[in-house]
Amino acid sequence: MSRTFIGFDFGTKRIGVATGQDVTGTAQAIGTVSNSGKEGPWTEIKALIDEWRPDGLVVGIPLTSIDSETELARAARNFAAKLNTRYNLPVDFIDETLTSIAAEQIISSATVPGKRFIKKRETLRDQIAAELILQTYLNHQLNCADANRD
Repeated sequence: MSRTFIGFDFGTKRIGVATGQDVTGTAQAIGTVSNSGKEGPWTEIKALIDEWRPDGLVVGIPLTSIDSETELARAARNFAAKLNTRYNLPVDFIDETLTSIAAEQIISSATVPGKRFIKKRETLRDQIAAELILQTYLNHQLNCADANRD
C-alpha cells in the first residue's frame, strides 16, 4: 500500500514544502509557505494537507557536528510538535544538514551566468531543500525495508 508524505524545510521566514510517496521512493518540491505573517504558516499548510492527504510528515532538523541543538533546530522541533497536534499525523525527523547549500548548488548550475532573481531564488532554494529532505527520508525508509528483507 502506497503512503504519501509531506516534507518541510523549516525556516523562520519561509518553509519549503515537498511531497512524495514510498512506492516509487520519489519526492517533488511543491511550494514555499510564508512563516513570517501574523497567522503563521497554518492556513497554507492546512490547504496542502487537505490537498495531498499525507500519511505522515517529515521535518528537517539542522544538526551540528557535535550533535548539539541550535536555536533553529529547537524551533523546527517546536514546529513539528505543532504539526502533530494540529493535524494528528505522525511526524518524523531527518538530518537536513547542508540541504540548503546543495539546493543552492543545484540552482546555480541550472542558472544562466549573470542572471539574478534573488527573491525567486530564495523560495526555489527552500522548495528544493524540502525535496532533498524528503528524498533522504524516503531513501532511508527504502534502505531499512531492504535490510529487513535480507
